[in-house]
Formats: sequence, C-alpha cells, structure tokens
Amino acid sequence: MSDPRQMSFWDDEESELWDALDELLIIALTNGVAGGVAALPDAYKVLVDFDWVNQAVIDYARQYRYEWIKKINETTRRQVQQLIGDWIMTGDKLDVLESQLAPIFGAVRAEMIAATEVTRVYAEGNREAWESTGVVGGARWNTARDDLVCPICGPLDSTEIPLGDIAAYPPAHVRCRCWVTPIVSEEAVERRFAEMFA
Repeated sequence: MSDPRQMSFWDDEESELWDALDELLIIALTNGVAGGVAALPDAYKVLVDFDWVNQAVIDYARQYRYEWIKKINETTRRQVQQLIGDWIMTGDKLDVLESQLAPIFGAVRAEMIAATEVTRVYAEGNREAWESTGVVGGARWNTARDDLVCPICGPLDSTEIPLGDIAAYPPAHVRCRCWVTPIVSEEAVERRFAEMFA
C-alpha cells in the first residue's frame, strides 16, 4: 500500500487523475470549440481558423495537465496531510480517519471536479474559437438568472471580459454554471475584411 506522506504517492495520484480526465478534457475542449463557433453570428463563422484552433487546443491541453491537474492534486494532498496529522494528534481509531478521508476521494468530490473542470475547459474552447477569427474582442459573462445564481456570479452577469484574460472566464467557483458569449468588435471586422480583400 502506498503512503500518502510520500511524494511518490502523490505523483501516482496525479497520473491517475490525468488518466481519468484526459478523454473528458478533449471532449470538453472540442465541444467548447464547436459551441464557440455556434455562438458566433453566422457571417463570422467562416472566419474560424481551425488550424490555429487545433494548435491552441493542443497547447492548452499540455498546459492544463501541468497546471490544473497539479493544483487539484496539491489541494487533495494538503487536505489528506492535515487529516492524517490531526488523526495522529487525537489518537482516534483508524475507522475515524477512514471516514474523514472518504469525502476527499469519493464520488461527490469527483463530480465536483468534473463539473468545474468541464466548465473551465469548455469556456477555453469557446475562447480559442473566437480568438482565431480575429473579430471577437471579448466575451460576455452569463448566468442562468435563476434562484440558484450565487453571490459570486450574480454581479458578473452581463459583464464584459477581455478575450485574452483567461483567468476571468468561468468557472468562478466549484460547480459554477456560468458561460460566456462572444462580443464581436466592428472595428476588428472592418480590419479583418480589409485584410482579406486587399
């Protein structure tokens, strides 16, 4: 049995998490790109540069593995180490520690991670599609505008986000239900069509 006090345990956990998420990541990115294209006004859909988008998606997937997967794993590691330390200090029986660890590795946490990360990756797929057109200048944050909208997201509804500000895109928190829509820059449209027909 591996020892969660050893870094090798967490290296294995990170690898297993990536293996569990890699296919979901590609599906969410692909769907995000398709959703981003669908959200564009019809006249601008033809401007999506799929060669550029494909490379951007590959780059993002690599970056995601080394940034987000590490963050998720690091959060889990800190929680486990804290629980083990507290358990040792209290001298409780092993079943107490097991019950405290179950939520960290259980189905509820897996669902939270999946929902949050699909939202993040889908929004990035949108952003990559829009950036490739050269005519989208930003995005508009959208909430479901229902009773479940949280105090974090409520004030963000209808705000504009610069296209390149990746950190400003959903999710704003775990299980965030928000999404973005493109804001076409008329100046960029004129410039882009001038370049195309010059």
